[in-house]
Amino acid sequence: MKIELKNVCVSFESGTELEKRALSDIDLNFDTSESILLVGNTGSGKTTLIYLLDLLIKPSYGTLLYDGKNPFNDAYNFRKKFGVAFQIPERQFFNETVEQEITYAARNFEIDYTYRDVLNILNLFELDESILKKSPFKLSGGEQRKIAIASILLHKPEFLIFDEPTAGLDLSGILSIRKTLMNFRNENKGFLIATHEPEIFYDVCDRIVTLVNGRLVENRLLVEYQNRGDVD
Repeated sequence: MKIELKNVCVSFESGTELEKRALSDIDLNFDTSESILLVGNTGSGKTTLIYLLDLLIKPSYGTLLYDGKNPFNDAYNFRKKFGVAFQIPERQFFNETVEQEITYAARNFEIDYTYRDVLNILNLFELDESILKKSPFKLSGGEQRKIAIASILLHKPEFLIFDEPTAGLDLSGILSIRKTLMNFRNENKGFLIATHEPEIFYDVCDRIVTLVNGRLVENRLLVEYQNRGDVD
């Protein structure tokens, strides 16, 4: 799927004294088979861009196209193709048990799965089956992040979006995410990772996109960074 952003701007509290421009004049094109590293300091607009790609917010002006179409006219079917894990996982939880949380997206998008599929994903993150009956709100921060990612994997999306996926994770959790990304690449599926720790993912991404104060200041293949010495 081809994603195109043309002169996209996003403002909050438009027309008021509190108006804030989160994204300005973003021109970005990519295919969902690509692997993209999204970097920028806190407040640079990374999370806003993720909300936009997941169709949770609309551009204030400019154009967003998925395969040449306005995705907001068919948001359910387009969102079905994405798996998104946000920076603060508990904010996307609303089910009583971990099992309900993990299976929610698959059930919502009417994707077939088995209990064995659930256990396989738990095993990927070295989580015991007993966690399924627990409340997701009573887990540790690292466990919550693992469950948030598990829930997006079960519905078998075409494209993954991670917002600070390594926050709160131990080494085994980070390695599990890297394994997931490598599996996606092997299946010719893509992903976008917004992170303050880009060095963890240099070797699994195709290119790097940098935001500064809501503006896209660099969009470059990682091999070009390596050739000029920016990446060791």
